[in-house]
Amino acid sequence: MVGCYTLNHVIQLVSPGHDCAHRVLERDVPVRTDAVNVVFTTPEETLAAVRVASALGKALAVPVTLIHFRAVPYPLSVDAPPGISPAETDAFVERLRSEGIDVRVRVYLCRSEGRVLPTAFKRHSFIVIGGRRSWLPTAAERLRRRLEAAGHFVVFVVTPGQKEPSLA
Repeated sequence: MVGCYTLNHVIQLVSPGHDCAHRVLERDVPVRTDAVNVVFTTPEETLAAVRVASALGKALAVPVTLIHFRAVPYPLSVDAPPGISPAETDAFVERLRSEGIDVRVRVYLCRSEGRVLPTAFKRHSFIVIGGRRSWLPTAAERLRRRLEAAGHFVVFVVTPGQKEPSLA
């Protein structure tokens, strides 16, 4: 069974030959549209997601926030890890500026992104994630599933130049 998501409800499509063509399940909670959040995955995947989020943010007249969960290994202090987040590098920020994209950046220093997810987003947030699809779930796909299971509305942006997996 394949699910298609829209802002107001979930439509589940069933296989041909089933006695009903489709079934509509109403969402019990609305999607929070006071901000569009983007989760940092890789620089290229995140740029694709930020482009989509920027267009959505302009359409909704809300800010776009780029969130990076930066895992710090146990031997290092969480308070002062070496280096900076890739979301804060000059090259990444310059690419955003060159495309006229305005985002706020929040970096969460943590041991595990799974532990900080509940505190990073408000309930039923609107989140955009860039990634690639594969027959085996990628890190971005696993994150998407965890966010959806937590009740958030997630838009998954397949990076440019990548084809959807085919059955052939």
